[in-house]
Amino acid sequence: MNFYETVVIINPSLAEDELKAALEKVADVVVKGGGEVLKVDNWGKRRLAYEMNKQKMGHYVMFIFKAPSTAIRQLETFFKVYDQIIKFMVIRLGKKQIAALPADITGVPVTAAEVAPAEQKAKA
Repeated sequence: MNFYETVVIINPSLAEDELKAALEKVADVVVKGGGEVLKVDNWGKRRLAYEMNKQKMGHYVMFIFKAPSTAIRQLETFFKVYDQIIKFMVIRLGKKQIAALPADITGVPVTAAEVAPAEQKAKA
């Protein structure tokens, strides 16, 4: 399984309980796809760089999760049809980004030697 990071912008007019329900739906799609949500970071309401769907503000939330690549297609399909999500972006994390994550999130501490490019490993 790969590590992924996704940032979603949710409709700012949602009430607090509706926002929690939307976040639970996103986490549920990841879990049903065979993944595991490692961290949910709620950044709060922020001004958008440009107007989207007649909205000038958005509620930003970042998810860090582990999932098979097939789950990403399901997640992106869900984002496209779920009306409360204004914008989203899913990024697969590389070895350096995974190493930069706190050990309590990844569950497995990664040393700098494991992340070093193959050329540097050959010289050592």
